[in-house]
Amino acid sequence: MRLHVTDATGEREGRPRGGHGQRLEGELTVRRIGDFAGLAALREPWRALHQRVDSRNPYAAPEWSEVWARHFSSERELNVLAVERGPELVGVAPCYLRRLGPVLRTVHLLGAGRHDELTELPAVLCAAEDARTVLRAVVRHWCERSAEWDWLDLPLGAEQGWLEPEWLSGPVALRGLIRHRTTRPSVVLPLPASVEALRPGLKRNVKESVRRARNRLNRSGREWTVTTHRSPSQVARALPWLAELHAARAQLAGRRQHGDVLADPRHRDFLAEVLPLLAEQGRAEILTLDVEERPVAALLVLHAPGAGYLGVSGVDPAWWSVSPVTLLQLTAAENAVRYGRGEFNLSLGPDVAKLRWSERIVQHPEFTVCGPSTRSRAGYTAYAAAAAVAGVRREAARHRIRGGSTSSASADGKGANGKGTDSKGKEGIHGGQ
Repeated sequence: MRLHVTDATGEREGRPRGGHGQRLEGELTVRRIGDFAGLAALREPWRALHQRVDSRNPYAAPEWSEVWARHFSSERELNVLAVERGPELVGVAPCYLRRLGPVLRTVHLLGAGRHDELTELPAVLCAAEDARTVLRAVVRHWCERSAEWDWLDLPLGAEQGWLEPEWLSGPVALRGLIRHRTTRPSVVLPLPASVEALRPGLKRNVKESVRRARNRLNRSGREWTVTTHRSPSQVARALPWLAELHAARAQLAGRRQHGDVLADPRHRDFLAEVLPLLAEQGRAEILTLDVEERPVAALLVLHAPGAGYLGVSGVDPAWWSVSPVTLLQLTAAENAVRYGRGEFNLSLGPDVAKLRWSERIVQHPEFTVCGPSTRSRAGYTAYAAAAAVAGVRREAARHRIRGGSTSSASADGKGANGKGTDSKGKEGIHGGQ
């Protein structure tokens, strides 16, 4: 294996970063991109790679990482790695270098490490058959720069196998370590070739839930419809409805705690920019259940070339008993079939509501590579211990039941408090809080 490291000018690398480093490993070149202009220039070949490998991960699209970087990172932190075989892009590892306190430095994929409620599956993008080669090149790249970081967090896709200790090199191979940090499971529904074949293949309890939802809506005596907002302008218009209904869902009484991902205005600003960009590529849509032209439930759906993926949802507590999200999920699955997707991912975290759709669990392992220095080992040990305690607290909070009684819709569309809703839906959205 021949290794040769140069910057974009052809000089030996060693000057301050900001240049675009290259490394030849066998037939692969790893090119480091450290500015937003370079990231923008990579967008088209990155998008073509996302399509070519039939990715099932919508978060691996270039628009998601690029907008996330501009909202939640900085140009000086960028360390995006473009892995190329000759002129062809075969992998992208969208990394950034994060400072943790005054001395520690960590490497993450864009979408992770900060505001990671937004990005469920940060990923190194590559074809499944290239995964071992591309991941090895990425790991070797960082091993050769072990003085720049203390530990590296690296999540893998379900189809990318396992991080192998033999990929480490230099001081990291001698004094570093690899730790399997966690495995994140998601529930996946395989999709048939036609919409007509979808419903007969669903579990009986899903079909029964859909039937009940339709009957309850019909008995309300109000006109209702499910709307798919697909164009950039439609998605931008529907996003505030999604945010409001998501907040209402988070306050729903008598149910397990449900976090409000969109409470942070920075998260809403991020989605307001990235979702229309994805919608231009047919990669994002918002579904709403509208009762008399007023949204009472909403669902964000992201699309990758090979899969549809459920995002955040929201529901008016006054209409909770109608099971509106089930209707939206069915429509989302039908849309995914129409778009030619091979599967429908119900997102991370198996639970009863997801497992009734499918019992297929896909697992995504995540690893940490700790650097060779004593500082790195001590810093990571302390950080991992604190993160474990925080994780237990978050999980305990997630299982708490919010106090109070749950609002439900009666046949006349009134909530549990007996109040109706105005044309803007304010009473219905806020009445259950």
